Amino acid sequence: MKKLLMYCLLLITSPVLSNHIVGGELRMNGLGNNRFEISLIQYWDQNNLTIPVGNSGGNRDPSATLYIYNKRTRALMEQVTVDLTSSSNIEYQNKACATYRSLNTVVGVYHGTVVLSPQKYNEPDGYYLVWERCCRNSDINNIMEPGSSGMVFYLEFPPVITNNSSPEFTLPNGQYICNKKNFTMNMSATDADGDQLRYSLTTPLRGHTNTRQPNGNSSTKSDYPSVEWTPGTSLANVIPGSSPLSIDQNGMLRVNSDYIGLYVFAIQCEEFKNGKRIGVVRRDFQLLVIDCTDDAPEPPIIMQENKSVTEVSICPGTTTTLETSVDPDWYYQWQLNGLNIPGATHATIAVTDTGSYTVIKSYSKKCTRDTTSAAIRVYISALPEISISTAKDILCTDETTILTANTPLNTNELTYSWTLNNNSFAGNTPSVSINEPGLYQLLAENKNTGCIGHDTLTIPLEKIVISLPDSLTIMKGTDAELVPTINIDDTYLSFTWTSSNTLTGDPHTKNISVSPQEKTYYTVTVTSVNDCTTKRVVLVKVRDVMHIPSAFSPNNDGINDTFEIFNSKDQIQHIRIYNRWGQVIFSSQGYNLPWNGTFKNQLVPAGSYPYIIEADATSYKGEILVLR
Repeated sequence: MKKLLMYCLLLITSPVLSNHIVGGELRMNGLGNNRFEISLIQYWDQNNLTIPVGNSGGNRDPSATLYIYNKRTRALMEQVTVDLTSSSNIEYQNKACATYRSLNTVVGVYHGTVVLSPQKYNEPDGYYLVWERCCRNSDINNIMEPGSSGMVFYLEFPPVITNNSSPEFTLPNGQYICNKKNFTMNMSATDADGDQLRYSLTTPLRGHTNTRQPNGNSSTKSDYPSVEWTPGTSLANVIPGSSPLSIDQNGMLRVNSDYIGLYVFAIQCEEFKNGKRIGVVRRDFQLLVIDCTDDAPEPPIIMQENKSVTEVSICPGTTTTLETSVDPDWYYQWQLNGLNIPGATHATIAVTDTGSYTVIKSYSKKCTRDTTSAAIRVYISALPEISISTAKDILCTDETTILTANTPLNTNELTYSWTLNNNSFAGNTPSVSINEPGLYQLLAENKNTGCIGHDTLTIPLEKIVISLPDSLTIMKGTDAELVPTINIDDTYLSFTWTSSNTLTGDPHTKNISVSPQEKTYYTVTVTSVNDCTTKRVVLVKVRDVMHIPSAFSPNNDGINDTFEIFNSKDQIQHIRIYNRWGQVIFSSQGYNLPWNGTFKNQLVPAGSYPYIIEADATSYKGEILVLR
């Protein structure tokens, strides 16, 4: 029982080593206001990765502690804790060989933030950020005692007077090296500040960790020891072969190895601004050299719509499909600018980004060399520049105008389509005649690229409505006010009056006073600032003053026998005559036949009889005296 308890205690207290970590680097991204995002990137061999569950053990750290030191004095400035935030698989381009060799790589990303005061971080020589961990894989071939050798991730940065970000290494492809075959791998970096980058191979750091103390601490170190190369290997011969491992100034690794095995190396990326080195970041990494057979498939051919292509244009915001031949015996991995596209492992790919596309083809059931297609360039074709112009921006009532397509291209290179309020109304023509208001849209398609440019133009209608009576009647010698009412603000409208007879007064006022001597037509023309015009005509009728007698004598003597109203022609609309009891004894629409003094064919008694006369311009009330 005591022996079992002691064994359990040893398991609990034994340090958790990091032989699952096969590489990584640090990142430092300026966020502004002296805030920086610190990232720790780790590449894990999933075969050796144990994820903690509950309180159980595991070798995947949930967090890590990084240390910042003054580069000149080596004094500790700060410690930063970063937490694991994400992990994802790295795709291997030759799936069969990766499966056969149990290659399974995962990238884990840790993040944290820190505020670095310019008053505190003003050392001209700068600072360095470091993370240490033990231990490496025990089967590494090019360093001594790898199973007890730690690793150091290292980054230098300048004083924080400026908001500088460190270079950021490109995520590596899932790759391995075929023995005695030329191998390349993109290990370049990008810099958000546009600084110059220089690459070199450097000896990986062993650091100060060991199997008894696997994690780094905050103590000041004078330096960080490097790993010790095995006999026959060195910085100049990291992966030995006819062409040892090297890196060019574009960050491209190259090697032709003579020996299979697992090899560790480090890439140093130096950051220069105005010719002065201001920062350094190192990537620690491993690559496996395996013995691949020479049974390589035929290189794939990239096609579009079943036609082989060398370059493809796409329109902004659109997608095109690239394809290669389909066969269940093949495995595919598409690349953009030399980097694996995650999940792009089928014979077709939908493309939206520009760049250089290739597809790698390998056997799906056996491990052999793979082959890569020729690269094709995908670029963006510009949309046709198109605009609609018109002689008038506002349409007047019953008016027609022309819409014209303007473009620097030859009109023969384009096809056109027009819509009004989303309804097609014109075919392939660069100009259209319109007489309706609304939203006009023009689509112009480049016949060569298929890209479509468009423009829209809203044409409003300015409708001026004038309210005036059709006619009015005045008595001769009196005045009439002609006052038009307009449906829009009349501040900037102009008015012009004309008449069928002589017009007196100012003809350019809105309201006019008229006193015609006979029937006259008056026309008002209203004009807006947009040169829209509307007319309205009003007829002014003129009536002579009626003479209504006060008495008549219906005695058939031929003198004054009827109630005759002089100057009444076409004026009287209705007349009624009453007896003293209010009974209507005479009624007439118009007055073509004057009253003869009878009611029911009998002469009325002498006396006064009230009347009401309704005329065009007024009404008259009075009494007519019947004499005997």
